[in-house]
Amino acid sequence: MNREIDQKSRRDQIKKGPRAGRIALLVLLLVAATFLGHLRFDLPVETLAREYAGETSSFIDIDGLDVHYCEEGAGEPLVLIHGWAASLHTWDSWAEILKEDFRIIRMDLPGFGLTGPAESADYSLDFYVDFLDRFLTALGVEESHIAGNSLGGGITWLYAASHPEKVKKAILIDAAGYKMESTPSITRLAGPKAVQSMLRYVTPRYAVGFLVKQVYGDKEKVTGDTVRRYYRLLLREGNREVLFKVLDKTHKLGDKEVRELLNGIEAPALIMWGEQDAWIPPELAYRFEQDIPGARLITYEGAGHIPMEEIPEITARDAKSFLLGE
Repeated sequence: MNREIDQKSRRDQIKKGPRAGRIALLVLLLVAATFLGHLRFDLPVETLAREYAGETSSFIDIDGLDVHYCEEGAGEPLVLIHGWAASLHTWDSWAEILKEDFRIIRMDLPGFGLTGPAESADYSLDFYVDFLDRFLTALGVEESHIAGNSLGGGITWLYAASHPEKVKKAILIDAAGYKMESTPSITRLAGPKAVQSMLRYVTPRYAVGFLVKQVYGDKEKVTGDTVRRYYRLLLREGNREVLFKVLDKTHKLGDKEVRELLNGIEAPALIMWGEQDAWIPPELAYRFEQDIPGARLITYEGAGHIPMEEIPEITARDAKSFLLGE
Protein backbone atom coordinates (compact mmCIF):
# COMPACT_ATOMS: atom_id res chain seq x y z
CA MET A 1 0.00 0.00 0.00
CA ASN A 2 2.79 2.45 0.95
CA ARG A 3 4.54 1.67 -2.30
CA GLU A 4 1.40 2.57 -4.29
CA ILE A 5 1.08 5.84 -2.37
CA ASP A 6 4.72 6.72 -3.08
CA GLN A 7 4.27 6.04 -6.76
CA LYS A 8 1.10 8.18 -6.85
CA SER A 9 2.93 11.00 -5.01
CA ARG A 10 5.75 10.93 -7.53
CA ARG A 11 3.28 11.05 -10.41
CA ASP A 12 1.55 14.07 -8.81
CA GLN A 13 4.88 15.86 -8.40
CA ILE A 14 5.73 15.22 -12.04
CA LYS A 15 2.38 16.70 -13.06
CA LYS A 16 2.83 19.70 -10.78
CA GLY A 17 6.37 20.39 -11.97
CA PRO A 18 5.50 21.72 -15.45
CA ARG A 19 2.52 23.62 -14.05
CA ALA A 20 4.66 25.36 -11.40
CA GLY A 21 7.25 26.18 -14.05
CA ARG A 22 4.61 27.74 -16.26
CA ILE A 23 3.30 29.84 -13.38
CA ALA A 24 6.82 31.02 -12.50
CA LEU A 25 7.46 31.90 -16.14
CA LEU A 26 4.18 33.80 -16.32
CA VAL A 27 5.05 35.80 -13.19
CA LEU A 28 8.49 36.55 -14.59
CA LEU A 29 6.97 37.73 -17.87
CA LEU A 30 4.49 39.97 -16.02
CA VAL A 31 7.31 41.51 -13.96
CA ALA A 32 9.38 42.06 -17.11
CA ALA A 33 6.41 43.62 -18.92
CA THR A 34 5.74 45.94 -15.99
CA PHE A 35 9.42 46.93 -15.88
CA LEU A 36 9.56 47.60 -19.61
CA GLY A 37 6.23 49.41 -19.51
CA HIS A 38 7.56 51.90 -16.96
CA LEU A 39 11.06 52.17 -18.37
CA ARG A 40 11.91 55.82 -19.01
CA PHE A 41 15.04 57.09 -20.73
CA ASP A 42 16.81 60.33 -19.86
CA LEU A 43 15.71 63.46 -21.69
CA PRO A 44 18.37 65.78 -23.14
CA VAL A 45 18.62 69.19 -21.52
CA GLU A 46 18.21 70.87 -24.91
CA THR A 47 14.73 69.35 -25.26
CA LEU A 48 13.68 70.35 -21.76
CA ALA A 49 15.12 73.85 -22.10
CA ARG A 50 12.63 74.55 -24.88
CA GLU A 51 9.87 73.86 -22.35
CA TYR A 52 11.26 75.15 -19.07
CA ALA A 53 13.75 77.91 -19.86
CA GLY A 54 11.66 81.09 -19.91
CA GLU A 55 12.20 84.69 -20.95
CA THR A 56 14.10 85.48 -17.75
CA SER A 57 16.28 82.34 -17.93
CA SER A 58 20.05 82.45 -18.21
CA PHE A 59 22.88 79.96 -17.84
CA ILE A 60 26.15 80.60 -16.05
CA ASP A 61 29.25 78.45 -15.72
CA ILE A 62 30.09 77.58 -12.11
CA ASP A 63 33.19 75.39 -12.01
CA GLY A 64 32.27 73.67 -15.27
CA LEU A 65 28.57 73.28 -14.42
CA ASP A 66 26.09 75.09 -16.65
CA VAL A 67 23.70 76.46 -14.03
CA HIS A 68 20.19 77.48 -15.01
CA TYR A 69 18.88 80.53 -13.18
CA CYS A 70 16.34 83.33 -13.48
CA GLU A 71 16.77 86.95 -12.48
CA GLU A 72 14.04 89.59 -12.54
CA GLY A 73 12.78 92.65 -10.71
CA ALA A 74 14.64 95.44 -8.93
CA GLY A 75 15.61 96.28 -5.39
CA GLU A 76 17.51 94.36 -2.75
CA PRO A 77 18.45 90.84 -3.88
CA LEU A 78 16.16 88.05 -2.70
CA VAL A 79 17.57 84.60 -3.41
CA LEU A 80 15.08 81.72 -3.60
CA ILE A 81 16.31 78.13 -3.14
CA HIS A 82 14.11 75.15 -4.03
CA GLY A 83 13.87 71.77 -2.33
CA TRP A 84 14.54 68.12 -3.12
CA ALA A 85 13.28 66.88 -6.52
CA ALA A 86 12.04 70.39 -7.36
CA SER A 87 13.30 73.27 -9.50
CA LEU A 88 13.32 77.06 -9.60
CA HIS A 89 9.74 76.85 -10.96
CA THR A 90 8.44 76.10 -7.48
CA TRP A 91 8.94 79.87 -6.94
CA ASP A 92 7.16 81.07 -10.10
CA SER A 93 4.30 82.72 -8.22
CA TRP A 94 6.55 84.27 -5.57
CA ALA A 95 8.76 85.74 -8.28
CA GLU A 96 5.77 87.27 -10.03
CA ILE A 97 4.42 88.76 -6.78
CA LEU A 98 7.68 89.98 -5.25
CA LYS A 99 9.63 91.22 -8.27
CA GLU A 100 8.18 94.72 -7.87
CA ASP A 101 10.00 95.07 -4.55
CA PHE A 102 13.06 92.85 -4.91
CA ARG A 103 15.67 91.65 -7.35
CA ILE A 104 14.58 88.01 -7.49
CA ILE A 105 17.31 85.42 -8.10
CA ARG A 106 16.51 81.73 -8.26
CA MET A 107 18.44 78.77 -9.64
CA ASP A 108 18.15 75.07 -10.36
CA LEU A 109 20.45 73.48 -7.80
CA PRO A 110 23.07 70.97 -8.99
CA GLY A 111 21.34 67.66 -9.56
CA PHE A 112 17.93 69.19 -10.27
CA GLY A 113 16.01 71.04 -12.96
CA LEU A 114 17.88 72.05 -16.09
CA THR A 115 21.21 72.38 -14.26
CA GLY A 116 21.69 68.64 -13.81
CA PRO A 117 24.38 66.77 -11.88
CA ALA A 118 27.80 68.10 -10.95
CA GLU A 119 30.93 66.00 -11.33
CA SER A 120 32.64 64.88 -8.10
CA ALA A 121 29.89 66.38 -5.92
CA ASP A 122 28.95 64.73 -2.64
CA TYR A 123 25.60 66.59 -2.49
CA SER A 124 25.90 67.37 1.21
CA LEU A 125 24.58 70.59 2.71
CA ASP A 126 28.19 71.82 2.84
CA PHE A 127 28.52 71.19 -0.90
CA TYR A 128 25.38 73.20 -1.63
CA VAL A 129 26.46 76.06 0.66
CA ASP A 130 29.77 76.29 -1.19
CA PHE A 131 27.94 76.18 -4.50
CA LEU A 132 25.57 78.97 -3.43
CA ASP A 133 28.49 81.17 -2.39
CA ARG A 134 30.27 80.65 -5.71
CA PHE A 135 27.05 81.26 -7.63
CA LEU A 136 26.26 84.54 -5.86
CA THR A 137 29.86 85.70 -6.17
CA ALA A 138 29.69 85.06 -9.92
CA LEU A 139 26.57 87.24 -10.10
CA GLY A 140 28.24 89.99 -8.08
CA VAL A 141 25.84 89.60 -5.14
CA GLU A 142 27.68 90.51 -1.93
CA GLU A 143 24.67 90.60 0.43
CA SER A 144 21.10 89.37 0.04
CA HIS A 145 17.95 88.08 1.64
CA ILE A 146 17.61 84.31 1.24
CA ALA A 147 14.55 82.08 1.35
CA GLY A 148 14.70 78.31 1.05
CA ASN A 149 12.28 75.41 1.14
CA SER A 150 13.01 71.88 2.40
CA LEU A 151 16.56 71.08 1.20
CA GLY A 152 16.78 74.76 0.20
CA GLY A 153 15.81 75.70 3.75
CA GLY A 154 18.69 73.64 5.07
CA ILE A 155 21.04 75.38 2.67
CA THR A 156 19.65 78.75 3.75
CA TRP A 157 20.21 78.38 7.49
CA LEU A 158 23.65 76.82 7.06
CA TYR A 159 24.66 79.62 4.68
CA ALA A 160 23.39 82.21 7.16
CA ALA A 161 25.37 80.51 9.94
CA SER A 162 28.61 80.23 7.95
CA HIS A 163 28.41 83.54 6.01
CA PRO A 164 26.71 85.96 8.43
CA GLU A 165 28.07 89.01 6.62
CA LYS A 166 26.31 88.00 3.40
CA VAL A 167 22.76 87.38 4.68
CA LYS A 168 20.48 90.27 5.57
CA LYS A 169 17.38 88.25 6.43
CA ALA A 170 16.58 84.53 6.15
CA ILE A 171 13.31 82.70 5.52
CA LEU A 172 13.10 78.98 6.26
CA ILE A 173 10.12 77.19 4.72
CA ASP A 174 9.56 73.62 5.99
CA ALA A 175 13.33 73.41 6.25
CA ALA A 176 15.55 70.34 6.44
CA GLY A 177 18.19 70.03 9.13
CA TYR A 178 17.15 68.12 12.23
CA LYS A 179 17.22 64.35 12.30
CA MET A 180 13.71 62.91 12.09
CA GLU A 181 12.30 59.93 13.97
CA SER A 182 10.20 59.02 10.95
CA THR A 183 11.13 59.61 7.33
CA PRO A 184 9.03 60.44 4.26
CA SER A 185 7.46 57.42 2.55
CA ILE A 186 9.68 57.88 -0.51
CA THR A 187 12.81 57.30 1.58
CA ARG A 188 11.32 54.20 3.22
CA LEU A 189 10.14 52.82 -0.10
CA ALA A 190 13.40 53.51 -1.90
CA GLY A 191 15.73 52.71 0.98
CA PRO A 192 17.31 49.52 -0.47
CA LYS A 193 20.06 50.25 -2.97
CA ALA A 194 18.55 47.75 -5.41
CA VAL A 195 15.29 49.72 -5.43
CA GLN A 196 17.17 52.98 -5.92
CA SER A 197 19.01 51.48 -8.88
CA MET A 198 15.71 50.33 -10.40
CA LEU A 199 14.11 53.76 -9.92
CA ARG A 200 17.01 55.22 -11.90
CA TYR A 201 15.33 53.74 -14.98
CA VAL A 202 11.79 52.84 -13.95
CA THR A 203 9.96 56.08 -13.25
CA PRO A 204 6.19 55.91 -13.69
CA ARG A 205 4.48 59.26 -14.05
CA TYR A 206 1.74 58.21 -11.61
CA ALA A 207 4.42 57.65 -8.93
CA VAL A 208 5.66 61.22 -9.42
CA GLY A 209 2.07 62.43 -9.24
CA PHE A 210 1.63 60.58 -5.95
CA LEU A 211 4.71 62.28 -4.50
CA VAL A 212 3.61 65.72 -5.66
CA LYS A 213 0.25 65.20 -3.99
CA GLN A 214 2.06 64.19 -0.80
CA VAL A 215 3.73 67.60 -0.54
CA TYR A 216 0.46 69.50 -1.01
CA GLY A 217 -1.99 69.81 1.86
CA ASP A 218 -4.89 70.33 -0.54
CA LYS A 219 -4.55 67.60 -3.17
CA GLU A 220 -7.13 69.34 -5.37
CA LYS A 221 -4.59 72.09 -6.08
CA VAL A 222 -2.24 69.69 -7.86
CA THR A 223 -2.70 70.21 -11.60
CA GLY A 224 -1.67 68.05 -14.52
CA ASP A 225 0.80 70.73 -15.62
CA THR A 226 2.42 70.71 -12.18
CA VAL A 227 2.89 66.94 -12.21
CA ARG A 228 4.18 67.08 -15.78
CA ARG A 229 6.79 69.69 -14.83
CA TYR A 230 8.11 67.69 -11.90
CA TYR A 231 8.08 64.53 -13.99
CA ARG A 232 9.78 65.93 -17.07
CA LEU A 233 12.54 67.70 -15.15
CA LEU A 234 13.19 64.57 -13.12
CA LEU A 235 13.95 62.80 -16.41
CA ARG A 236 16.61 65.36 -17.30
CA GLU A 237 19.74 63.36 -18.07
CA GLY A 238 21.57 62.52 -14.85
CA ASN A 239 19.01 63.89 -12.39
CA ARG A 240 17.67 60.52 -11.24
CA GLU A 241 21.18 59.41 -10.29
CA VAL A 242 21.38 62.28 -7.79
CA LEU A 243 18.01 61.97 -6.04
CA PHE A 244 18.89 59.50 -3.33
CA LYS A 245 22.46 60.70 -2.94
CA VAL A 246 21.00 63.99 -1.73
CA LEU A 247 18.63 62.26 0.69
CA ASP A 248 21.49 60.22 2.11
CA LYS A 249 23.47 63.38 2.88
CA THR A 250 20.85 65.92 3.99
CA HIS A 251 20.49 64.80 7.61
CA LYS A 252 24.09 63.86 8.38
CA LEU A 253 24.57 66.63 10.94
CA GLY A 254 23.83 65.71 14.54
CA ASP A 255 21.13 67.65 16.37
CA LYS A 256 23.66 69.15 18.79
CA GLU A 257 25.72 70.49 15.87
CA VAL A 258 22.59 71.79 14.14
CA ARG A 259 21.49 73.56 17.31
CA GLU A 260 24.90 75.19 17.80
CA LEU A 261 24.92 76.43 14.21
CA LEU A 262 21.40 77.79 14.48
CA ASN A 263 22.27 79.54 17.76
CA GLY A 264 24.97 81.44 15.88
CA ILE A 265 22.72 82.89 13.15
CA GLU A 266 22.79 86.69 13.32
CA ALA A 267 20.32 87.53 10.55
CA PRO A 268 16.66 88.06 11.44
CA ALA A 269 14.83 84.85 10.55
CA LEU A 270 11.27 83.97 9.63
CA ILE A 271 10.13 80.35 9.80
CA MET A 272 7.15 79.36 7.64
CA TRP A 273 5.58 75.91 7.91
CA GLY A 274 2.61 74.05 6.47
CA GLU A 275 0.65 72.39 9.27
CA GLN A 276 -0.11 69.40 7.01
CA ASP A 277 3.52 68.76 6.06
CA ALA A 278 3.77 65.00 5.46
CA TRP A 279 7.54 65.05 4.86
CA ILE A 280 9.09 67.10 7.66
CA PRO A 281 7.08 67.12 10.91
CA PRO A 282 5.52 70.52 11.76
CA GLU A 283 6.77 70.22 15.35
CA LEU A 284 10.29 70.84 14.04
CA ALA A 285 9.20 74.37 13.15
CA TYR A 286 9.10 75.14 16.87
CA ARG A 287 12.62 73.81 17.33
CA PHE A 288 13.88 76.20 14.63
CA GLU A 289 12.01 79.02 16.34
CA GLN A 290 13.61 78.12 19.66
CA ASP A 291 17.15 77.57 18.37
CA ILE A 292 17.49 80.66 16.12
CA PRO A 293 17.81 83.83 18.23
CA GLY A 294 14.81 86.13 17.74
CA ALA A 295 13.20 83.96 15.05
CA ARG A 296 9.52 84.41 14.17
CA LEU A 297 7.22 81.54 13.21
CA ILE A 298 4.13 81.46 10.99
CA THR A 299 2.25 78.20 10.39
CA TYR A 300 -0.34 77.66 7.67
CA GLU A 301 -3.46 75.65 8.32
CA GLY A 302 -4.20 73.13 5.61
CA ALA A 303 -0.93 73.66 3.72
CA GLY A 304 1.67 70.96 3.13
CA HIS A 305 5.41 70.77 2.60
CA ILE A 306 5.67 73.49 -0.09
CA PRO A 307 3.34 76.31 1.06
CA MET A 308 5.08 78.88 -1.14
CA GLU A 309 3.86 76.87 -4.17
CA GLU A 310 0.53 75.75 -2.73
CA ILE A 311 -0.59 79.11 -1.24
CA PRO A 312 1.75 81.63 -2.91
CA GLU A 313 -0.31 84.78 -2.35
CA ILE A 314 -0.54 84.33 1.42
CA THR A 315 3.06 83.22 1.94
CA ALA A 316 4.50 85.89 -0.39
CA ARG A 317 2.56 88.56 1.49
CA ASP A 318 4.02 87.38 4.80
CA ALA A 319 7.52 87.20 3.31
CA LYS A 320 7.24 90.73 1.92
CA SER A 321 6.04 92.10 5.25
CA PHE A 322 8.95 90.44 7.06
CA LEU A 323 11.61 91.52 4.56
CA LEU A 324 10.43 95.13 4.37
CA GLY A 325 9.96 95.37 8.13
CA GLU A 326 6.26 96.19 7.88
